[in-house]
Amino acid sequence: MTRAGLAIALSAVAACGDDAVIDRCALGTSTAAVSAPARKLYGPAAPYDGDGTLRGLDDALAGSQRQRRAVAWAAVARALQPVALAVAPARSDATVPAWLTWYGKDDLQRLFHRLYPALSADRKRARDPFAPTEIDLALAWNPTAVDGLDGWTPERWAAYLAALDSVIAVNGAAGTNRVGYSPGAARHLLASYPQIVACAQDPARPARIEDGPGAGQRQLVRVPLGLDACGEASFGPYFVDADGALTAAAPGAAITITDDAGAVRCAGAVDEPCTAPGPGPLRVTAVAGGAPVASALEIDYAAADPTWAACLAAPFPLDAAVIKADWRRLQGEPLPTYDTSAAALTRHLGAGGDLDWGPGDGAADPGADRIFTIATEPTTVGGPVYRLAALHLMTKELDHWLWITLWWSPDPDRDFGADRPPAIAALGGPWRNYKMCVTTAFDERDPDPQGGFAAIAPDLCAALAATRAAPGAPSWCSNPYLELGHGNAASNCMGCHQHGGTAVGVDQILGDPDGFPSLGRTQVRDNFPSDYSWALDAGDRLGRVFADEVEYWDQGL
Repeated sequence: MTRAGLAIALSAVAACGDDAVIDRCALGTSTAAVSAPARKLYGPAAPYDGDGTLRGLDDALAGSQRQRRAVAWAAVARALQPVALAVAPARSDATVPAWLTWYGKDDLQRLFHRLYPALSADRKRARDPFAPTEIDLALAWNPTAVDGLDGWTPERWAAYLAALDSVIAVNGAAGTNRVGYSPGAARHLLASYPQIVACAQDPARPARIEDGPGAGQRQLVRVPLGLDACGEASFGPYFVDADGALTAAAPGAAITITDDAGAVRCAGAVDEPCTAPGPGPLRVTAVAGGAPVASALEIDYAAADPTWAACLAAPFPLDAAVIKADWRRLQGEPLPTYDTSAAALTRHLGAGGDLDWGPGDGAADPGADRIFTIATEPTTVGGPVYRLAALHLMTKELDHWLWITLWWSPDPDRDFGADRPPAIAALGGPWRNYKMCVTTAFDERDPDPQGGFAAIAPDLCAALAATRAAPGAPSWCSNPYLELGHGNAASNCMGCHQHGGTAVGVDQILGDPDGFPSLGRTQVRDNFPSDYSWALDAGDRLGRVFADEVEYWDQGL
């Protein structure tokens, strides 16, 4: 078996399930990617700076399309923010969007191969989790992994950089990775390897509703902390429920926790953790003593009834985010386009609608100035070029995640692009040409079917009205490039993902309308073994990736 993890073939499997779910949640295209050199080029993945106040707005977001969309656009801006490269290529002025630097399956396989063999025999037998500092060191090593690979001489590296002579070549250095995990998500997956492996080795999964676990704690964030002597840094705010509490600690620093009014809720000494109860938003300040601090700040959240994640060490943290990309190869053929106007949505979703996006309503041939474009080989040799037709973005800023999807459009300023904020337009280039929808709850709770946009965006309010039957009906958010197959034009992302890590498949969802109503859009679970993620036992199948490594080394124990 290959242990280096240099090249990982990513097959075109379902976005939110295994082969049995392809027709329901499939992605478009995907090819192999070699990201070890790209990781050195990009450096450590850019963090996703989750908004810690959104948990306090959960009900408000579920009840307001306008507020929900504003929050979603802000999340998109965080994921799209340009970041500098760790190593300057030939096109030294190039930057890449933050999400493009996130970790792929090959990163996680390479990191796990670095971490697990280094455990002692006793720790392997005990399935001892990696210490946070061990993960820190592995993540710091990852950008240098290419230096240890056969054939990557200084001359080859110099030639690699010289070939990155255009923006699309820099964008394409990592290949057409389909799924990317923010540092918070990747770290949590690695930290959860004992639970992930146990679930991978036990095919019996909870298939229907069960009670979730009782009281517990989960990490919100773990971030590097570097302070000069007597220096300080502030983080947050983070919303904490009335029955919850927030704990922060950082070696070498004193922690102070304040509420939204600035009142001190906890003040600790150097090296001591600080805990403050809710409710309300809380801010964390770390202050160095008389010596510089180079450590990590950990912020944990405790609740009486935390979310459910039997196949993980805990639910994903606040800074966890996942992207799923649909790349379409430019082969001289135009890109299919989709009409998402009120009239088109009524045709798909109204009484007697086809519930299917179909092959497209038109075609376009946008250039790299209008659609995000990558070249996976030097442009001088005429290598393959791909366009980003669509992008899912899921962030753990809410217990049930924030579900956002973007799709390219030839008329980007109408319907689902009519409220695009200046922050997105200011990014320039292709990003002003994508439309967006978002959901945060299984049911639509906005009493206004037009979402509050009647006065400012009539195209959008009409389109929103066309996606719902009545208040309280299942919510809607569907991407015409990503949600393939019959029924998927009426999807909401959450309905499929609620069954991540379970034995539920599309045959059950579509074949049992009583058990899985509204084409599976309705919530039918209160336990979520992998916290809505299909990455463990489908898609990237990280459970099997980790289990294969564990079983290999266990042979010698």
